[in-house]
Amino acid sequence: MAITDAKKVQTGDKGRMHFRLDPEIKARVVQAAAVTGQGLTDFAVSTLSEKAEEILQRHDSIVLNSDEYKFFLKSLSDVRKPSKRSLAAATRYRRGRRQGVRYRLAN
Repeated sequence: MAITDAKKVQTGDKGRMHFRLDPEIKARVVQAAAVTGQGLTDFAVSTLSEKAEEILQRHDSIVLNSDEYKFFLKSLSDVRKPSKRSLAAATRYRRGRRQGVRYRLAN
């Protein structure tokens, strides 16, 4: 039984991606494409696009519970002088330099 509302993705004259798959993965992808009624290329393109959109939406938004939201609002209203480290980071950011970036976790 094929799903009739599967999206048709235009793939003509576009950029290309070349990659290899394990035979087991390819077999599942071929089967899933058949179930949705799409060709292999259309299925791969639409699935990659949907997954990329999902990841980008998750990256671009922050979901807070009630306690986290209250903490965030309290932090915004907390008036403190910026630390020397924060001022230095802001200066580097304005210059557009990102050489030797290291991230340290807060204690």
